[in-house]
Amino acid sequence: MPKQESFEEEEVTPALSEKEMDELDSFLMSDATTNEVMLLDCLDGFLTALACGPAMPKPEEWLPRVWGPTAADAPRFESAAQAARITDLLTRHMNAIIWSLHQDAEHFEPVFDLQVFEGDEHEYMDGEMWAHGFMTGIDMQRNSWQAMFESKHGPVALRPIYLLGAPEITEAEEELVKTPAQREELSKQIPASVGWIYKFWAPQRRAADGASGKPSATEAPKISRNAPCPCGSGRKYKKCCGATRVED
Repeated sequence: MPKQESFEEEEVTPALSEKEMDELDSFLMSDATTNEVMLLDCLDGFLTALACGPAMPKPEEWLPRVWGPTAADAPRFESAAQAARITDLLTRHMNAIIWSLHQDAEHFEPVFDLQVFEGDEHEYMDGEMWAHGFMTGIDMQRNSWQAMFESKHGPVALRPIYLLGAPEITEAEEELVKTPAQREELSKQIPASVGWIYKFWAPQRRAADGASGKPSATEAPKISRNAPCPCGSGRKYKKCCGATRVED
């Protein structure tokens, strides 16, 4: 099984090249996989949730979920060499996400889809499937995420991801994601949300890696006062939630 890095020390782990991303994308979309497989944007969201959550599962725990929810969704590889190649690409993409978050979580760049609609010249950013993948990642470890759900700012930070990616939302919430423009606006809020979530769980991840003592699971991360507020208001944090913040 390829090694999954922790990146406690500075290492250079380049992202997959464009050619390699295309190779992985082509395999995910091929007849070798079932209709339950995660496509590239969904996969990126799924891996990001695992990388920025409270504890990183082992590859043998998360790799099968990429193909689908059941063992019957396992891909039909042409050879052992192909299986090794695709597994390597998946693991390297996970490592690149871990590295990117470790280096600069506040400027993380998700892999979003782009949508165009007849009669509309605008090309819309659409993070719906990315968010679905992220929520799937949370569901793998839902009990471990409870501290964030119960924190003051956690549900606020998660809200754009939840609205776009939750399997079920209320009728009132559905009104917030009806149009491409609404979904694009929520998608633009996701990088700030990822940065907040990554920092929230940093103490627990360090403890899980054996790098520190017992963490405070509800310790909220520090947010740059000039960063966009994770609530999605469009204002700077210091002018929004940061103006009246009370620690959890």
